[in-house]
Amino acid sequence: MTGSPQWSEQVLAEHYQSTSEVDLDWLNKPSRHQFRWRSLKGPWITSRRRISSAKSLIKDFHRVMPIDVYVSTSSWLDPVNLPRLKDTSRPTPILLDHMVVFDIDMRPFCKKRLEQARLATLELRDWLLENTELEIQHISFSGSKGFHIIAHDPDRSAFAEPDPVVREEAIRKQRKELLNRVIEAGHPVDPVVTADTRRIIRVPGTLHGSTGWQCTIMQEDWIENPVAEWIDSIPRHSLAVKIPVRPPISLPSIAWPKFAKKPSKKQLEQGPEYTSLEVSSHVSGTKDRSAIVVWLPQKWGDIKQAVENAQAIFDSIDIGPVAYLSDGQRALAIIPRAIPRDFLLSRLPRVGLGQFAHDLRRFDHAWVRITGRMTEDEWIGEVEPITVLGYEASERCTHPWSAPHLELCSRLGLPIREGVGDIAGGPEASMRIAIRN
Repeated sequence: MTGSPQWSEQVLAEHYQSTSEVDLDWLNKPSRHQFRWRSLKGPWITSRRRISSAKSLIKDFHRVMPIDVYVSTSSWLDPVNLPRLKDTSRPTPILLDHMVVFDIDMRPFCKKRLEQARLATLELRDWLLENTELEIQHISFSGSKGFHIIAHDPDRSAFAEPDPVVREEAIRKQRKELLNRVIEAGHPVDPVVTADTRRIIRVPGTLHGSTGWQCTIMQEDWIENPVAEWIDSIPRHSLAVKIPVRPPISLPSIAWPKFAKKPSKKQLEQGPEYTSLEVSSHVSGTKDRSAIVVWLPQKWGDIKQAVENAQAIFDSIDIGPVAYLSDGQRALAIIPRAIPRDFLLSRLPRVGLGQFAHDLRRFDHAWVRITGRMTEDEWIGEVEPITVLGYEASERCTHPWSAPHLELCSRLGLPIREGVGDIAGGPEASMRIAIRN
């Protein structure tokens, strides 16, 4: 997906004031659910009133129009001004019911990935029908990269618990056990949504802010048929982005440096010892956080293929943006985020970056070359900038920015638009001159 619709308050106001698509009929009692939306101006807004109908929801938007609209998966005795789960200074809210929701996404937004998500959703639906007592209410298209399965659990035993704290914890435990079963069965669901009683999901009939396509409750037979047969039936705004057929990560607009595919004669003749400048992945000033600074594996193909592969991986785990450089033979990726070391150790080996993870596990950080190699007073294979990708993943990334690695990217010729979010670490990355064989 190459960009998002150019929304304005007027465009959104005209849309929601003229639409009859917003659908709350699938909720037993909408007035017992909390509604939240992300405003065009940026901040999240939580409704301070009970919402009983689509008309009252649209009226509640007032002059701060939404680009994304959500509703709680739980229903409450009083959904207005709900305290946070860990807020012990206020009375615990009374949980009345909790929908069972599974979220399946396949990034990026394109027909090929959406077809993969459809097949995964179909398999999960059939598995749930065969292995649980859940009553599936409907499946909805999110308006972007996937689907939501909405189900009802006929087992109400946990709701008989009179203590609201114990009751909610019991429901969370039940949902977590179900989620674990689903994941162990190999279904690619979001590991957060299902077990969280304070979660929100997109409201059917509202627009997806990043695509302009409408979150839509699907007809029963759609999920069993290829995406190409029904995707044109999904409502969308006139400003909606066009859905690509395949993942748009081919990067045709990048002016790739004309590097030699084979080492030069000087490179072949150079001695085994060289000098270079190396940077630490550790975020200075933090205890256990690291940026990603890694040379992409040669087995991923040439520079362009390696970047495409890496970008798909980083996007799938919601990490970005990524600065890419090259020395003519391999690509260097730098993600200037302060990421917990345990997070990286649990994910990087599974996506093919085991050597970087090995260094983190052994040394708590990694020293990575960021220049060419100096041999006999001559630089060979100087590192040059290529591009920065992954700003869409950056919007989903929850990790703070790494101040030293933002500065590093700038010095290497690829300044990052850091946007919103906390910044961690000191102003300078740790560097050293290293002699290696």
